[in-house]
Amino acid sequence: MKPWAHGSWSYRSMLLVAGCALVVGLWARVYSLGSPSRQVFDEVYFPTYAYNYLQGIPFLDLHPPLGKFVLAAGIALLGDTPLAWRLMPALFGCALLGLGAALGWSYTKERVGALLLTAFIASETILVVYSRTGLIDGILLFFILATVFTALRAERRGQVVWPAVLLGLSVGVKWAALGVVVPVSYVLWRKKLLRPFVGGLLVSLVVYVLTVYVGEIVGGTKDPWQAWLGVWKWHLYAASGIALPVTHPWASPWWSWPLMLQPVLFFHEADAAGRVLTIAAIGNPILWWSSTLAVVLSLGELVRRRFVARKPIADHPLVPVLLGYAALLLPWVPGTRVAFLYHYLPSYAFALLALVYWLCRLWKHRPWVVIAFAACVVATALFFLPMTMALPMSPESLRRRAWLESWLGG
Repeated sequence: MKPWAHGSWSYRSMLLVAGCALVVGLWARVYSLGSPSRQVFDEVYFPTYAYNYLQGIPFLDLHPPLGKFVLAAGIALLGDTPLAWRLMPALFGCALLGLGAALGWSYTKERVGALLLTAFIASETILVVYSRTGLIDGILLFFILATVFTALRAERRGQVVWPAVLLGLSVGVKWAALGVVVPVSYVLWRKKLLRPFVGGLLVSLVVYVLTVYVGEIVGGTKDPWQAWLGVWKWHLYAASGIALPVTHPWASPWWSWPLMLQPVLFFHEADAAGRVLTIAAIGNPILWWSSTLAVVLSLGELVRRRFVARKPIADHPLVPVLLGYAALLLPWVPGTRVAFLYHYLPSYAFALLALVYWLCRLWKHRPWVVIAFAACVVATALFFLPMTMALPMSPESLRRRAWLESWLGG
């Protein structure tokens, strides 16, 4: 190892890049949050459902109620306005930056790992979009990563209650979070804490069922006993919608998600001056494609160690990362329900962890490469933010950002 590998210049430079990413990410998540002043994409559903909860108006939705409860808190504070719809996603999006720092440290046990994951979450444009819209996928991602974080931090039997509770809350936002139980169980198994965690899954179940039950109560079911019947009926209804074949112009197959071939266009209009305002739920291309490569490299590394080098891999840090990536992606492989790029976000979080792992290894030998890569990520975010924040652009500027025709429906 070169003597300057951990030199103060490299760490200060990385700290500067991460600081710039943090400033950009926080600004992008809160600037002009009430614009556009009308509903975009699925805001026609989730803020409306949240408002219905506040009014005690019955409705049916395929997702559990926790995400709508969170949105309802913003509406209760500020009224039924665009700013209110987006307030809680923005707060969760900002909190995700701090959680990213804690998770990066807990996973890598290195300062640069914490800085990298924070910078990547701050600079990820698709996460900016979900922090600026009244949708629940950013909230879902927060609970999933919080579940992983508490599992990594658990050292005693009593501490496994936290990943158990957070697992229940995650599934209380969307059933798609259930796959996170696989990497969490693996982490706790290697810590000899699997048995208490399996016992703690009863806590997860109770948290989840109570969430759905409260949804029935605030959704207009006044009889507490009738609400339990409503819980059962809702599950039958939601299960019937899992395989519902529906088409949508922005839908995309699961295999295209790691390549980001078909993002979702939330909003697009022209102003009086002929400028275009667009909200495209598009990822940061440098991060997105690099993380896909990191997943491939990680799989190759584990295969090499196990079958070529004949080394044990059970405690290799890439194992739970790949398990999380696969467990959250595989349920979409056989599914017939309409799917979108944002369904990849839970798996994508694990792909980012794989990227951080490889960059931490590279840091020990070529820190300047890591710093340059992180700086490119921030610069790419700045380049694409107008396309994700409905900032006025000329049509030519928008076309320069649509690197693939499919990014704007071509």
